[in-house]
Amino acid sequence: MKSFRERLSELKKEDSLLRPLSDAEMKKLRCVLLGVYDDVAKVCQKYGLTVMLVGGSALGAVRHGGFIPWDDDLDIAMPRHDYEIFRHVFSKELGKKYKLCDPSCEKNAISRFPKILVKDTVCVDVWDNPKSPNNKIVLDLFIIENIPDSYPVRLARGIVATALMFITGRVQTYQTDSPLLQKYMCRTEEGKRAYRKSMFIGSLFSFMSLGKWYSLTDRACRYGKKSSLAGIPTGRKHYFGETQERSTFLPPSKGVFEGREVLLPRDTDKYLKALYGDYMQIPPPEKREQHYIYKIKFNN
Repeated sequence: MKSFRERLSELKKEDSLLRPLSDAEMKKLRCVLLGVYDDVAKVCQKYGLTVMLVGGSALGAVRHGGFIPWDDDLDIAMPRHDYEIFRHVFSKELGKKYKLCDPSCEKNAISRFPKILVKDTVCVDVWDNPKSPNNKIVLDLFIIENIPDSYPVRLARGIVATALMFITGRVQTYQTDSPLLQKYMCRTEEGKRAYRKSMFIGSLFSFMSLGKWYSLTDRACRYGKKSSLAGIPTGRKHYFGETQERSTFLPPSKGVFEGREVLLPRDTDKYLKALYGDYMQIPPPEKREQHYIYKIKFNN
């Protein structure tokens, strides 16, 4: 059975309202994201914090020496302890140019993981309500969490965190109420059923605000005790799929991304194999993840 996102991706390819970025827009967007990364890396260096590339960005560094040719985002990660320091100095160090949306702050949360928004830009995707003031170019920031060594504890915490992420995703669909999402999903009977199911579940759990659900999910992913395991519970493969030995992540290794030295997970090969399998194999065009946008505007 196709996932909600897979159905949506197929529909997006068939319509002219949402479109892929032009080559010029792609170049500008990457330039903006690299600028954000450089600013974040400088702050981390100043305070002795670890920031590394993860996900598709780590894959791009290893396989392409930079961005995956068809990709237009940048994913970074910090250990929880380092992130807590980073968020407390963010306003002083980076607040003039960027806004940090932190899931632990209900009024400021826009996702289950932190996002750094570039001020004076606009970027609207199908998931967004076009009227939201938070429709900006963003850098995704994932948190590397401690994962319990005890299997029963890990299983229980993982089930709770995964369930909360599922619920939060449906509440997001319901409370965001994106007219673009409704338009695209309801073009086919299969998409319409998936959309209505998501909206129904979202309505059932909308007795709390979306910000509170994000905050609850963030708390469920945290684990204060140091352990031999670590992971990124809010990543693409969720709690169980993102859990590995701590030594896979830390201390980080060095790599190169678009001509600059970057940090990567320590055992990059093991990390990427867990996420992508044979990650050096270039996927065929029909399986390449591509983002489609409704509107984009760059700052000066």
